[in-house]
This record gives sequence, structure tokens and C-alpha cells, in this order.
Amino acid sequence: MIKALVFGATGHLGSEMVAALKSKNFFTTAVVRSRPDNSFPENDVDDFRISPLSSSDDFKGICAGYDLVISALGKSVSPFDRSKRSFRQVDLEINKKILEDALQNKVKKFVYVSALDAEKYPDLEYFAVHQEMANLVALSGIDYTIVKPPALFSAFIDLMKMAAKGQLVNMGKGEMKTNPISERDLARIVVDSLAEKNYVLAAGGPEVLTRKRINEIIQENINPAKKIRTVPMGLVRSMLPLIKIFDRNSFDKIAFFTEVMMHDTIAPIAGSETLQQYVNRKKHLP
Repeated sequence: MIKALVFGATGHLGSEMVAALKSKNFFTTAVVRSRPDNSFPENDVDDFRISPLSSSDDFKGICAGYDLVISALGKSVSPFDRSKRSFRQVDLEINKKILEDALQNKVKKFVYVSALDAEKYPDLEYFAVHQEMANLVALSGIDYTIVKPPALFSAFIDLMKMAAKGQLVNMGKGEMKTNPISERDLARIVVDSLAEKNYVLAAGGPEVLTRKRINEIIQENINPAKKIRTVPMGLVRSMLPLIKIFDRNSFDKIAFFTEVMMHDTIAPIAGSETLQQYVNRKKHLP
């Protein structure tokens, strides 16, 4: 039986990775910072490794005995997330230590979740650290899968909360297009492709939508009585230098959001769940 170790296992994508692995009869271990509550699907895991992943000692031997390591670990892009660690500290430095231990312990396969088109935005911290980590994985000599979604549906959960309160806004005209993918679909696709060697997997959802249409789908299905307001993109961008002075983490997130709103970000269609199906599935959950 193949033994798999999943980092970021309690996140939206990580928990789906765990479920997808178990469905294929992998012996699956979830790395968590504390014992998960009842919301975590414990039946989907065979074991837990509890670690804060904060000191060098936390990583020594953590990958020993495993054939496959999957890292879906990363700092949240949610504007409501107030954690102090930066994208560089989480998405790069922690993942580097995981990779180093995987190499030392002769793990056969390493899966890293990056971001589509990360190489195009070297001046944005979110994309820069994802691309740097992807490069380290590709050059490490380990067999790898580098996963590059355009966006995950779970990134819109905050928008669902805002829509419920009538606080949802369009940034600019919202004309740029993307095809975000359900994390459930992406996890299934990743696990199904594990036999591929040194594989870069770009995978998007079944619908190519404008940013404006994404907001409309969310608002129509969460609270159709409320209207979506529009904030000029120029106003948002004019605020960035001031935000950078006082809160670098918030700056990195808002700079990321504003940049992706200005470009098409479309991956090969691979998923099957639509955004409306996802919203309807999630809107009644706590």
C-alpha cells in the first residue's frame, strides 16, 4: 500500500486531497497543527501527525517512511485572515523545509500546489514565492507534480459571506475572464495523475467566466435581493502605497487581487462542477 503524507490537510483543498487519496486506497496521514475538530473527515485519514511546523526540529524526519508527500499548505488569501506570517514565510520557507526532508528521506513523489501563470508576475509576492517554490521542486531531482489552478472555488467563500450582507463589490468593470475549479475536482484530478512523471498540471473548471459574472452568480444564489456595487479600479490601486506602509500582508493580498482582476487567467478545462453548483452545495454549511 502506498503511504501518503498530506500537509495543509485541514484546508479546503487539503481535506479533498485526503478524501481522494483514501478513495484510491492510499494509506493517508494528515499533518495538522492541532487535533482537528469534528468538522474534519477523520474517516478519510489513517493517521495524524500533529506539528506546529514552526521550528526546524518540527520538520526533521516528518516525511520518513512515506512514498508520497502532498503539500496543499499555504497562507490564506482571505482579507479576513489576520495571521501574521507572510506568503514568503508560509508558501516558500515552510514548503522548502518539507521538500528538504522529503529528499533526505527518499520520498518517491512530491506534489506541490502552485498557481497558474505565477511566472508572469515576479513583482507580486504571492506569485513570486509560488514560482520560486515550484522551481525548487522541479530542480530537486524528485519525481514531482506541480499543480497550477487558476483559482479554487473556496477562494470565493468570503464573497459568499459578503453577498449575504449586501457587501459584495465589483472591482472595476470585471471584464477579465477565468475558469476557477472546485477543490474536489482538482484533488481527484491530481490523484488520478500521480503516475505521470515530472508533471506540471494546469487544470481549470468547466466554465470560463468574467469576474463580474462570478460575483453575479454568487449574489443571485446567496441573497438576490441585494445589489452589487462597483468600486473603480483606479481608486483601489491608488490606496496600495498607503496600505503597504502600514500592513504588508494586506498589501500583498490586495495587490494580488487587483492584478488578477486585470488579466485573463484561463487553464485547460478539467473539472466538472460549476460555480453555481458549488455555491449551492456550500451556502447551507456553517
